[in-house]
Amino acid sequence: MSLDLQTGVRVYQFVADRLDDRRHDQYPDGREEYETDWAAAHDLEKAFAEAVHADESCTAEHLLQQLRDMAAPWQDHPHHPDNHSDDGRLPDDTAPGSQP
Repeated sequence: MSLDLQTGVRVYQFVADRLDDRRHDQYPDGREEYETDWAAAHDLEKAFAEAVHADESCTAEHLLQQLRDMAAPWQDHPHHPDNHSDDGRLPDDTAPGSQP
């Protein structure tokens, strides 16, 4: 994954969406866990953006990995960031070598 602002936003938004899904599934319970996890993801995305702006690639890479770790429980979700190309699109199944 590239170290640009769009990548951080894409991973963060995926995590935030899954947290929303989880909150709806657990309603009316799970509010505190949701708020804690959402705040952690939001803080990571903000710190990632700051590191990218400061051209601190090692820090940005570490923070992006932490966001990706938060996304890991939903690895099989069709919108998981690892299932997309660097420009955010799903891989083209018609491209040579993309089919199993």
